[in-house]
Amino acid sequence: MRVNGSEMADFNIGKGVYILEPKTIEGGDPEAIASRFRMAGVKSAAVKICDGFRVLGDYEALIQTLRNQGIRVGAWGYSYLNRAPLHEAHMIADACQRYHPDFYLIDVEAEVEKNYAGARLFMDALRPAVPGLPLGLNSFWNVRNHPDFPWADFLQTVDFVCPQVYWRGVDPVGKLMQSQQGYADVPNAPEVPMPMVAGDLHLYMGVKATPEQVTEFLTAATGDPFIQGVLMWAADDMQTAPDLWQAFSAFQWKKGGGPIPEQPLGWAKIKAPSGVTVRSAPLAVPVGLLGRAELAPVWALTETKWAAITHNCEQWIFTGNPNKVDLTLDTSRVPGPPRGLYAARAVPARGLNVRDDIGGTILRALTVDSIVQVYEEKNGWARIHATRSEWVDAAYLSKSG
Repeated sequence: MRVNGSEMADFNIGKGVYILEPKTIEGGDPEAIASRFRMAGVKSAAVKICDGFRVLGDYEALIQTLRNQGIRVGAWGYSYLNRAPLHEAHMIADACQRYHPDFYLIDVEAEVEKNYAGARLFMDALRPAVPGLPLGLNSFWNVRNHPDFPWADFLQTVDFVCPQVYWRGVDPVGKLMQSQQGYADVPNAPEVPMPMVAGDLHLYMGVKATPEQVTEFLTAATGDPFIQGVLMWAADDMQTAPDLWQAFSAFQWKKGGGPIPEQPLGWAKIKAPSGVTVRSAPLAVPVGLLGRAELAPVWALTETKWAAITHNCEQWIFTGNPNKVDLTLDTSRVPGPPRGLYAARAVPARGLNVRDDIGGTILRALTVDSIVQVYEEKNGWARIHATRSEWVDAAYLSKSG
């Protein structure tokens, strides 16, 4: 396939995502966004750079960081064409000159219904303004549901299509097949390839995909000989849910994708309006805050529902309140609670001090006859917590049972 007489860029984009507002992902930190994408096996990202007459930004640092990490960067923008389609075309050209995307997706929807003249003006201006840049139509999934949309005016000029196959919780594979057939049958238009498709990874008006549907859709896409990649809507924390992101992350894209990176046990999404405190260890000093709707990986989980959100377990949040945190775990990989060596009773009538280390600072005291589990014995001391450093003098314990 060719674009303006030149060989088209490779469309083997693999497993990809849309980005609507980068600031909603990892606070907009380019390195942190790239790190999350690498962990999820993301190979491509499409960043929104235009909206009508506006060029969005400053995204140079994000785009360069993603590319430095081997992630391809395309772009997309929403166009209305109801006032000044030529001006919108020129804004897209300016944005593409600024950001140099690998491809550009033209998102046109309800505002463009019946606007045949606007569509022709827009495309006649845009195509020569971005010579050699692959242009894709990024619109409704079901052509037949929109008979008054100027399909032919776009398909005569774009290089490919990327339909928005958002299945709203119903039949993802069936809708993908309907979409393919509908685009192939547009009257008075050439058959334009569909090397990538947009999939559903978000909550919409109370309806969202299931993790099983995400996997089903990705499986169908990677098994289709004509589809070279997917762009899932969307990577933004406000858009996706932890169970959907987990299903997406764990999926192995089969066409040229590398092995799945090491995956966390699950993902946590903050629901509390005021956010959730991040601590250096369970019940330890605060070191930060996760804001509402932020998504965080869970690398370890204690029996008391404290979750490590960094791989080295240097940052922890409490996930035990479902009103504050939406937690999704791969239960097959969550270890069971550690087994204690034995149960014991605190003997001293005055109580038994619990220390933060062997001979360390006193944390609290056990009352007489308190029953504890002993998880480790060392130098005459006993650790009485499965995951935290809590120690008592073993001489003042009596084995129970």
